[in-house]
Amino acid sequence: MRILKISIYVILFTAFTFAVKSQGLYDSLPFINYNENSISVRNYESIKQLIHKFKDLKTENFETIKIVHIGDSHLQAGFLTEKIKQSLFQYYSDKNGFAAPGFIFPYTIAQTNNPFFYKVKYTGNWDSCRNVDSEKTCKLGLSGITVRTNDSIASFSIKMQNEKYDYPQKYFFNTIKIFHNTDSSLQLIVNNKIPETKKGFSQIHLDNLTDSLSINISINDTNKFFELYGLILENEESKINYHTIGINGATAQSYLKCDYFSGQLGIINPDLIIISLGTNEAYETEFSSVEHLYILRDLILQIKNSVPNASILLITPNDHLKDKKINNPNILSFRYNIFKICDELQISSWDFHSIMGGEHSIIQWYNKGLVCEDRLHFKKIGYEIQGKLFTEALLDLIEKNDLK
Repeated sequence: MRILKISIYVILFTAFTFAVKSQGLYDSLPFINYNENSISVRNYESIKQLIHKFKDLKTENFETIKIVHIGDSHLQAGFLTEKIKQSLFQYYSDKNGFAAPGFIFPYTIAQTNNPFFYKVKYTGNWDSCRNVDSEKTCKLGLSGITVRTNDSIASFSIKMQNEKYDYPQKYFFNTIKIFHNTDSSLQLIVNNKIPETKKGFSQIHLDNLTDSLSINISINDTNKFFELYGLILENEESKINYHTIGINGATAQSYLKCDYFSGQLGIINPDLIIISLGTNEAYETEFSSVEHLYILRDLILQIKNSVPNASILLITPNDHLKDKKINNPNILSFRYNIFKICDELQISSWDFHSIMGGEHSIIQWYNKGLVCEDRLHFKKIGYEIQGKLFTEALLDLIEKNDLK
């Protein structure tokens, strides 16, 4: 009985700690509905294994948890997911541990905005295509974006910005997976080593941890192209591998257009898949609630077929204005679709739309300096608040289920 009391005190203390932190946030931003900040679970059996794995991270007998977060421009910049990622790393990892960057893409090569926590340089001539293009002109993978080249001097390098950003968990890796087209005319040199090439990707394990990589591309046949679909950077010390997939303007339909989406998702084999979509669907001029219901369901069914053991969690899109003027009524329709699918397929949801304050709350976030001029995207601090709220909801779910 004494042990039971101590366990309950620890759980209550942890819950109290979360409440105190969040209460400060609630006091400074009273329009946030903190009382609604929870993950809605339709089927406990579908997340029981995930919760057990999270709990095991605090023990010596743990398995690395793999999370894939799929979305649109709210994710491509990296501010939201980096807040979640770093918060989870700090909660579950050793104080001086090294975090794995996870799935990344060199967006700079495609002439679009790159996440802030790593820098990309490249040589040679490249072209690109994305899953949001009106006409599909190339093969696409999990990232939803492809860069390709047949330039004989093509190369690129990626450097983690550990010195620039004062994160407690620094990014280092020693295992590199490169998703690309595999052809006998192509050869890669990764950090001065030749990787092992398998069907659909190349892989290399380095002798020491590093925060940077360089890839040189040799093409024997100039009629052939090297196509890059993304990279995974990992290390054995990281208890959580958090993979971010985000494309500006993406919808659920965008990811259904990706040829290697299922295969590359299967290689990661995630424990948890988070889906943050709906903003671009809701922004469409000719919005069809029924059409988007079927499209989103198709994407989720494809994911469930690819990784049947993964838990899935849907996040509702944030409140926003259309053309900076009027509140977008389509958000509520898409939000309803999310709940309908979650009920039908027995998967979980996090209702950020209600938590942030519901309809017209974007104006309050804007007045506090948390939202960009478009009244659609958040500033870095706004994304960090969203990330803090989500992390607290996830950890609260795990702590509550400790009582079972």
